Amino acid sequence: MVTARGSGAEVIPFMKTYVNLPSAIGFTVLYSKMCDKMSQKRVYMTTVVGFLTFFATFVFVLYPASSVIHPHAFCDYLMTILPAGFSAPVAILRNWTFAMFYVLAEMWGSVVVSLLFWGFANEVTTIDEAKKYYPLFGMGANVALIFSGQYVKLVSGIRSRLPPGVDAWGASLKLLIGAVLASGGVMLTTYKYMQDHVLTDPNCVDVEKRAKSAAKKKMNKEKMGVRESAKFLMSSPYIRNLATLVISYGMCINIVEVSWKSKLKLAFPNPSDYSAFMGNFSSATGAVTLFMMLIGRSVFAKFGWKTAAMVTPTMIGVTGEPRAKRATSEASHERTLTLI
Repeated sequence: MVTARGSGAEVIPFMKTYVNLPSAIGFTVLYSKMCDKMSQKRVYMTTVVGFLTFFATFVFVLYPASSVIHPHAFCDYLMTILPAGFSAPVAILRNWTFAMFYVLAEMWGSVVVSLLFWGFANEVTTIDEAKKYYPLFGMGANVALIFSGQYVKLVSGIRSRLPPGVDAWGASLKLLIGAVLASGGVMLTTYKYMQDHVLTDPNCVDVEKRAKSAAKKKMNKEKMGVRESAKFLMSSPYIRNLATLVISYGMCINIVEVSWKSKLKLAFPNPSDYSAFMGNFSSATGAVTLFMMLIGRSVFAKFGWKTAAMVTPTMIGVTGEPRAKRATSEASHERTLTLI
């Protein structure tokens, strides 16, 4: 979406607000209904298979036909009759298949990783086990980020060696999504194996206790709609404050992301170069996060949760303030030149 025709980094906040947010709300409603009518196993399998099916459809059907199904001529006409402020929604319409991919890719992390994986981890892990294994789960995720970033860089290098006339981005997209589909297959196979063999093995879990607990939860389960669920969550100060933290974090990262990626587009206008940089950036992010997780326990023990939690907003403030002052100074200088 950043390097696509007629698009740029300025479409990201528009997509997050008017496309991602409604999609996330719609999925929340759908997920709630699925949980009421289906077992947790079927919910997991159906959701992951749905995502993987779309990714496969995009790379093998939608992307090869994008030049035909994207309404470039119609969007060019719209830009001649609409104000410049409509450039973002027109860019989304122009590249609607890319926008769909962007939304599903964004939701993959929230739905599959945060919701399904951690929901399953909470289901099968006791509190004592969580203290030992949850940090390992987080470390594993960041190790994967390091390797996946290098894989993206490797694929970007393959693109540069393709002969002229070959759609280099399309070829690399198949390699990237192929890795996603392979990883998704491993996920589904592992999950099914655990459901069929591990969670039914008395040597691994207390099957009788787990069955009684599941039956008790089913008997005591109170079905609530989305509105009732929201009211219930907002009635808890603890959850309400956590929601405030998450919303504030999201606002900060979205504002920073727009200016950052707009500069990246200027530095790397070619999709292959842009992808290679993002691969290295992902690896660096994983390495730094892994290091912070290793020292995080010491920071918590020595300074406490409040000090550790203040690191992120402090870094955003410190790195953003000089830029804000410089932008203000540049704007003042431009006004002075205009007056002269």
